[in-house]
Amino acid sequence: MYPPLTYAVAAYLALVAVLALVGLRRPSLDPVARQAMKIGHGATALVVALDAVKLLQGHEVANQVTHIGYMVAAVGLPVILLNQQRPEFDDEGNALRDEAGEPVMTPPPHLAVVAICAVAMVVLVVRLQQTL
Repeated sequence: MYPPLTYAVAAYLALVAVLALVGLRRPSLDPVARQAMKIGHGATALVVALDAVKLLQGHEVANQVTHIGYMVAAVGLPVILLNQQRPEFDDEGNALRDEAGEPVMTPPPHLAVVAICAVAMVVLVVRLQQTL
């Protein structure tokens, strides 16, 4: 793969984790941390896509199942942890609506979840590089 790119993405994700943790004390950083995580997820997807191209070109890895597992986890983890917004329901199962008639959505995941996800992605991206 491309070690400088991979380690740059890992460093960026570590920075996102720190930013999310600081955002716990400074709520004004909340949208910045969430946007930075989206960018980090995109950068991770780019690294995984480049790795997939390299595998399709015939590059052999020691344990292909483990390597592909890291690829899937690196892209899928933020999707699972951070895309949990859905409509709120009352006790009878009816969707809650605001004054404008729009459904009330659940709050976004806590910034601590964003930080943990970013740290986990750092580990996954580095392990992806190391298993090549």
